[in-house]
Amino acid sequence: MIAELSAEPIPSGQPIRPPSPSPLPIPDYLRGHGMVKCLHAIGPLLQAARATVREGARRLVESHPDAPFDAETVEEALAVNLAEPLLTMMTRVMILELNVARLEDRLQGATPRERFDSFLSGLETPAMAEELLEQYPALLPQIVNRLNQWTAFSLEFLRHISSDWHAIRETFFPCDPGLLVSIRGGAGDTHKDGRSVMIASFSGGVRLVYKPRSLAADEHFQELLAWLNGRGAEPRFRLLKTLERGSHGWVEFIANEPCQTAEEVYRFYRRQGAYVAILYALEASDFHCENLIASGENPMLIDLEALFHPRLDPISSNRADYVAGRTLGYSALRVGLLPQRFWANEEHDGVDMSGLGSAAGQLTPSPVPQWEHSDTDEMCLVRRRVEMPGSDNRPTWKGDAVNAFDYAEAIAGGFSSMYRTLLKHREELLHLIRCFSDDEVRVILRATQTYSTLLHESFHPDVLRDQRDRDALFDRLNDAAEFRPALKRVIPTERADMLQGDVPLFTTRPCSRHLWTSGHERIDNYFGEPGLALVESRIQQLSEADLERQLWIVRASIATLASSVEGPVKTRRASASNREIGPRQFLSAARGIGDRIEELALHGDGEVSWIGLVAVDDHQWRLAPLGPDLYDGLAGMVLFLAYLGDVTEDRRYTALANSALQTLRGQTEDNRSPWMTGGFIGWGGLIYTFSHLASLWSDPSLRAEAERMADRVPGLISSDKHLDIIGGAAGCVLALDSLYRSKPSGIAMRAALACGHRLLETSRRFERGIGWVQPDLGPAPITGFAHGNAGIAYALLKLFELTGEPRFASAAGGAMEYERALFSAEQQNWPDLRERRTADFLTAWCHGAPGIGLARLCSLRSMDDQPLRREIDAALDTTLQRGFGGNHTLCHGDLGNLELLVQAARILHEPQWKVRADGIAAAILADVPETGWVCGNPLGLESPGLMTGLAGIGYELLRLAEPARLPSVLALERPIGL
Repeated sequence: MIAELSAEPIPSGQPIRPPSPSPLPIPDYLRGHGMVKCLHAIGPLLQAARATVREGARRLVESHPDAPFDAETVEEALAVNLAEPLLTMMTRVMILELNVARLEDRLQGATPRERFDSFLSGLETPAMAEELLEQYPALLPQIVNRLNQWTAFSLEFLRHISSDWHAIRETFFPCDPGLLVSIRGGAGDTHKDGRSVMIASFSGGVRLVYKPRSLAADEHFQELLAWLNGRGAEPRFRLLKTLERGSHGWVEFIANEPCQTAEEVYRFYRRQGAYVAILYALEASDFHCENLIASGENPMLIDLEALFHPRLDPISSNRADYVAGRTLGYSALRVGLLPQRFWANEEHDGVDMSGLGSAAGQLTPSPVPQWEHSDTDEMCLVRRRVEMPGSDNRPTWKGDAVNAFDYAEAIAGGFSSMYRTLLKHREELLHLIRCFSDDEVRVILRATQTYSTLLHESFHPDVLRDQRDRDALFDRLNDAAEFRPALKRVIPTERADMLQGDVPLFTTRPCSRHLWTSGHERIDNYFGEPGLALVESRIQQLSEADLERQLWIVRASIATLASSVEGPVKTRRASASNREIGPRQFLSAARGIGDRIEELALHGDGEVSWIGLVAVDDHQWRLAPLGPDLYDGLAGMVLFLAYLGDVTEDRRYTALANSALQTLRGQTEDNRSPWMTGGFIGWGGLIYTFSHLASLWSDPSLRAEAERMADRVPGLISSDKHLDIIGGAAGCVLALDSLYRSKPSGIAMRAALACGHRLLETSRRFERGIGWVQPDLGPAPITGFAHGNAGIAYALLKLFELTGEPRFASAAGGAMEYERALFSAEQQNWPDLRERRTADFLTAWCHGAPGIGLARLCSLRSMDDQPLRREIDAALDTTLQRGFGGNHTLCHGDLGNLELLVQAARILHEPQWKVRADGIAAAILADVPETGWVCGNPLGLESPGLMTGLAGIGYELLRLAEPARLPSVLALERPIGL
């Protein structure tokens, strides 16, 4: 292997002392890292590789006298890029051997640092280095391979810059740029035998980007932008200078620069919206944060590989879930510029790597290797989540990064304007895109993260002792093929690339159905349809109706950048109206919402679903097909539509509810079922929905389904950490009450008791009363209906009614006592104690007076005293004074707050509260023609769900029309008449 690197044999058995402290120049960010000394172990190999490049550079200068580099110094500028990849390969092996030497007492020195240095000094002895490397026979071939790749690619780069220099000068540099002084490699992943993007810096202060691939698609994209500038694009696009040379090309270097004025920031985001429209039309993908640079007011797309992207693994299923997934997957969201989070779970918010988002400070989605006790003989590897640095994709102004959320309308305006430009010039555009037909474009078959993780783990010491173990690691590529059979055809190529240390690269041509590998092997008819045909079809389908759909997706994705779930959108000052209004008007408005929900439905084979903007937790939103939950998912849609069909006697709504119910059943059967137990998110919400449907449709089989769900609860409840109404045991109790009252059973009672026991055992006693700590919300118990003591106390009293056990009533009293101690006489409200709160006091069902008042009203059946009555009075007064004028939804909007008044009229037998509710509802309805229905998300966007969307608004309108026929869903009441 050494002979491949040098014509001169490297002597063995003799120490070779490099002329400098390290056999490689070290980049600034690695200086001071003690492990760089382990490169001495491969010093002879490094010397041979560097000598080959030095000799090649001399020969190139001889044949190209005007070459822009010094033959004696350019090799060092190239060699600086070797340290990081070599250290990635070697460090874990070296640390393991360091610890073995420490445990065997083979290190010299009085301190941990001295012993560490003694180990690294020993690596300068060829005998010790050879002995160590022999223990890991799979490592040395990878090191040699990397050096061979570096040698070949370095000389290729120097040949290209030498032969292209005249054209480079003409295209990029009107003045002499000087000589090459630095060359930063690894600007992106390595493909095709170690090739990657290079950034060349010259002594004259200018830079140039080298790309080891064809730039034909890049050049044609700039021509498209120029054409759009000529068709009235406003603001105009800045064009990027490129030089296409077939196998490679050169690109103008774009520097990250701040905006100077607010107007520049606005224009930046207008252009971003326009880019989303263009890339949507071109079926583009992969425009994440690293492929975009904010250069003043110009967002510059610096990697245009993934245009005309074919569609992968077509799903033949026509189930509604898949239809919804495809609709979103091939929308404007696919481009990658719009915000979206990946790898989210209960413990992690996920990561947004989009071109518009990707803020600094996000935590890595999984723990990453980090060194502890660095540069000591106890150095070891630990894994933890760390903050990710920001990219250069976001504009800055006055020293701060600008959040795209604040410029949502600029983005939407840019998208609309460009979309209509493309639509207006459709025929010209169809002709123009044919110039891309034979351009090489990239196909992304898997997330690059998958390849990168496998490559990193392939240098773990455990798989370097035997090449067969390292080979076996890449067998994990087969895992995804079970679900994506088309991957089986490319796995041999993926393995071959990764065994060479490369991220696999696949390409195609827009006019072709074939796939090409990194080795230029053609895999015939890999795609069902060529990318160009997809783009032509997309352009033909541009329309005002599609613009409306895509514009909603653009806005909804931007709304996910908000930092709070509540933040009700202020639309007007709502006050009681003198306008006469009654059940007929409320019912008509509810029908209008039902009709709109029908318009938004995505149909499959006998099923239906929707795409929504749904709350993930108390501070985050997600744009996605609806899941199974009651809160904003399919269960909530089914519940509203079923009651709407019943009240109106219109079978359309009942049929739509039935279709959505089929989709809901499919989700629970496909192991995508909720794992929580709560009344709104979890099995409790499904039990509640099926119990109500059984009563409403007189269908015992639905009750039986609810009982089978209830039978799961005792096995899950011991792991419940939420405990509250939304996602925990308290909400499940209320759902089980509906099931038990419809038909008493041991299953429902056992489940309810398991929930009660969980609440009792997790309660904590405080100076006044008891509470429940939820780690996600803060260190102290919180107040309120949705997550706090008010809702839990109400559930405990409901359990007392079911069982007659005084311990549940006693615990409910303790929960109210804790909350009562926090009441603010000045605010006439209860504080929001969550760590991530938006304000100290909210006035909503979820947090604050309306929800706490509702809980107290519903508790009067089991507990009635003067303190509780005073709290109800305070809640009613506060809700009337400060509870209206926001969005229209149930969770934290006006219709949810109206429920307190509706319940007060019924439970207190004081009909004036219903009169007040009707007057406020009349004012809301009067505003709707102007504002539309304002949903409870950060931008007030139309969304279908129950608690923050249209279904909940419609449900409460039905309840205003027919309070005797509909139970309070906000109180999770049992079906009427039970």
